Amino acid sequence: MKKLTSTRQQRGFTLVELSVVLVVVGLLFAAVVKGQEVVDSAKSQKLINDIKSTEALIQKYVQLKSRMPGDCNADGLIDFPADQVARTDLANGTRANLYDYSTTQKTYASAAAIATVQEGCAQINGTAYTAADDVGTNNWLNDLKLAGLVSDSVPNRTFAKQVNEDFLFVGNVTDKGGASANNAQYNAIIVQNVPQWMARQVATAINGTDANSNRGRVRQLKRGTTDGTYEQLWSSIDTDTDVMRDAMVSVVYFFDRIPATNTN
Repeated sequence: MKKLTSTRQQRGFTLVELSVVLVVVGLLFAAVVKGQEVVDSAKSQKLINDIKSTEALIQKYVQLKSRMPGDCNADGLIDFPADQVARTDLANGTRANLYDYSTTQKTYASAAAIATVQEGCAQINGTAYTAADDVGTNNWLNDLKLAGLVSDSVPNRTFAKQVNEDFLFVGNVTDKGGASANNAQYNAIIVQNVPQWMARQVATAINGTDANSNRGRVRQLKRGTTDGTYEQLWSSIDTDTDVMRDAMVSVVYFFDRIPATNTN
């Protein structure tokens, strides 16, 4: 009897037991994958909501003031060159410093205190930002705050931060897509450093498709330029080679007019 018990204790798993273990492992793996998909989908939807809510605030401001926030001279073009913000740096410290982190109430500055290009836009304490601190990045948000559309208690840097821990910028983009008039400029929202998979989901939600990244309202900006030049495919970064789905890209959303598309 003792010998029989010892033999039983030393035997391995049966095929049935192994099958049960594999099924359990498979179910757990599927649950983890599904859970990650849910998380990814939620992040993408949050970014889409951030973009659309920013657009809604801009349009609300236009209704109130008959100009766009950040369009200091009311010529229809937001004055800040958003496409000139550096895209290649994967860290966001430089971009973060472009946004004011104080909660000081914004007021309009006198024309004598600020550069002509910023006249008409709200400034911190009525005094212009210095060139070292800002080149117009904050103007659109300051205008929204002075109009009562955004709370003064929220720092500009916090408001502009997006779900992937980088920042969105509102301003103008100089289109170099090859089909629009030379140096044509468009109002846009640029979102810096988002994973390609997230960018494609945003494009699908807004454009209706992600087939090409150089057309429609949502496009992929080339990383090594400071203008509106676009990658043709979402899977490309400058060299047109395939990259992993987590590679970082910069996305531009044209919420006003849309540049023409070069179909060649």
